[in-house]
Amino acid sequence: MRLMYETGEAKGGSWQDDYRRKICSADHAAALLKDNDIVAMAGGNVVPEAFVEAMSRRGKDLQGIILLVNFALSKYRFMNSEYKDNFKIETTFVGPMERNCIQQGISSYVPLHLQKLGEWLDYRKPNVVACSVTPPDDKGYMNRSCYAGLCHKKAFDNAETVIVEVNKNLPWLCGNDFKIHVSEVDYIIENNYSPAEVHDILITQTEKSIAAYIADMVEDGSTIQLGLGGLANAVGYLLRDKRNLGIHGEVISNSIMDLVLAGVINGSQKNFHKGKILGCYLVGNQELWDFADHNEDFIFCEVEYINDPRVIAQNDRLISINNTLMMDLTGQAASESIGTYQYSGTGGQVNFVQGATMSRDGKSILALKSTYTDNKGNLKSRIVPTMPEGTIVSTSRNDVEYIVTEYGVANLRWKSLSDRVKQLINIAHPDFRDELAFQATKNAWI
Repeated sequence: MRLMYETGEAKGGSWQDDYRRKICSADHAAALLKDNDIVAMAGGNVVPEAFVEAMSRRGKDLQGIILLVNFALSKYRFMNSEYKDNFKIETTFVGPMERNCIQQGISSYVPLHLQKLGEWLDYRKPNVVACSVTPPDDKGYMNRSCYAGLCHKKAFDNAETVIVEVNKNLPWLCGNDFKIHVSEVDYIIENNYSPAEVHDILITQTEKSIAAYIADMVEDGSTIQLGLGGLANAVGYLLRDKRNLGIHGEVISNSIMDLVLAGVINGSQKNFHKGKILGCYLVGNQELWDFADHNEDFIFCEVEYINDPRVIAQNDRLISINNTLMMDLTGQAASESIGTYQYSGTGGQVNFVQGATMSRDGKSILALKSTYTDNKGNLKSRIVPTMPEGTIVSTSRNDVEYIVTEYGVANLRWKSLSDRVKQLINIAHPDFRDELAFQATKNAWI
């Protein structure tokens, strides 16, 4: 039984003594694994690198290990096909590494709204939890840092074995949810690896055009949620002339830091957590980590709180801005798959779509480029009469509100099928509008 103590003294010694007793090698920690263990490791740059390397070294001696890992930023050895019979990865968020693993058949995507991540972990019942943390503070608390939101604290509380990899290069993120005490862990590995950085994605001209429409929809004093990627960066840069914005979102990125430094984001007009920037992941580079480290302007919380539509809706004038990959003429948004190919995940999109539409004077915005080029070099429309076979609909047409392409804005909320079809045709690429209108007439929509 793990016992908490805050004073620095406890029966049997101080937390410092406890820390020293728990230090072990990565090989020792990996040797604790048994066949059919379920191991939760969060994701991003808090995947414990020394532990997973040691685990991989003995991988051929293990069978049926389930690894719960989300949004890996590096290709770890356990992801190689040679370990297909030893390790099986389950992920609730799909990035480039996960896409490759899914195609190899060594990873499987778990569809869920990220608000339910904690409930999923309750269901999976990992008996081992391993992640990287900061060094302890003067009371013995460590911090689960940048991607803590990908593994709920309850998983640590309920696991039989908790392994942490202490890394002095990780930032301390303010918020009680991300704290974990030395007394709450079983084994401590010390390894100051260089965390993987996520740099800004190059902004395209199309994204700049889309971002310009979105920026016009953001009023001074609004609270915004930005996704991740080129579009989010473009929107961020085009919001520099706004005033008194607030943040309530999953991802805190470099573009948000830039707006804080420019004085655009200060949270002064927020009615909920006034003056504070709320998030559950810190995704960026060293400059962002240094900025967020021990910065009390931020509150980092579990994703079940940040993404709860009822919590989101407590922010007046909440504007949610997210990407989608394809949309049919009735308003269904496919944001995670290309046909049957799992490109991304549901993530928190629906959570924020619903929260924003419940917010007083809120707006839910889905953005998409009007076209893409297929593997034969042909230009194709992302606004289609009906979805291609196997395509996953992430956001129901019942929930969508504003849709933005580089050709304009469509507001589908409360609109009839006929009206929304016409609006979506108007913001499609001009080369495809006649064909879309023909198909819509054929389907008796207009």
